[in-house]
Amino acid sequence: MQKARTKDASAPVGRWGAREAGIIEVATRLFSDKGYDGVTMASVAHACGLSEGTLYNYFKDKSDLAVRASLVAFDAHADEAETIVAEATSLRTGLERLIALELTILLEARGMMRVWLREVRGAQDYPKSPARGVLRRFSGNLIQLFEKFGAFPDPKSGITFSLIRDIVFGSAEHVVWTAYVQGRLDSLDIDRLSRDLAAAYLRAFAIAPRKTRTRTNGKARTTRGAR
Repeated sequence: MQKARTKDASAPVGRWGAREAGIIEVATRLFSDKGYDGVTMASVAHACGLSEGTLYNYFKDKSDLAVRASLVAFDAHADEAETIVAEATSLRTGLERLIALELTILLEARGMMRVWLREVRGAQDYPKSPARGVLRRFSGNLIQLFEKFGAFPDPKSGITFSLIRDIVFGSAEHVVWTAYVQGRLDSLDIDRLSRDLAAAYLRAFAIAPRKTRTRTNGKARTTRGAR
């Protein structure tokens, strides 16, 4: 005889092809609320209105579920980054917003960051994985921001757009990870930190704004790209 469903159980999420997406949506909310360690496959199954065994038809374990939920989230974050670049009125403000977005993502996903570093970044197939593609789409917006305002590294400096991208996002990751280890995440001021970091980067990078030719009163005049 089939066991009656408890009163507090949820209705099953999704149907057929939509079920996997429904599970990911529920799991993302749970990971955000309780952190990675506070979530089990059983708790995800209960919140989804499914049996725990059903979850294993879609995900091999909790780590796999967390990684795939992260990929979906990063896809949405990449869209946010594209919007920031499109709306930016200056290189500085655009850079500040991109750094703030990166810091926010890392802080919100701090419980899953360890899983991401261990299971995704450390995997042998990472260079060819969907995870790398999503991350490059996200981080590529930084390069597009510099190009939008004609801010190009001086070739003589040895600095490239790829290096700038790695410095900006790598240092943000380091700042959050260090704060996590030292137990001071709650003291991080994202707005102030993003402003300070953006200002420091713009001072440190050897940027050569692109020269453009304009005409004023019939005379040619050389101007530099907007900062």
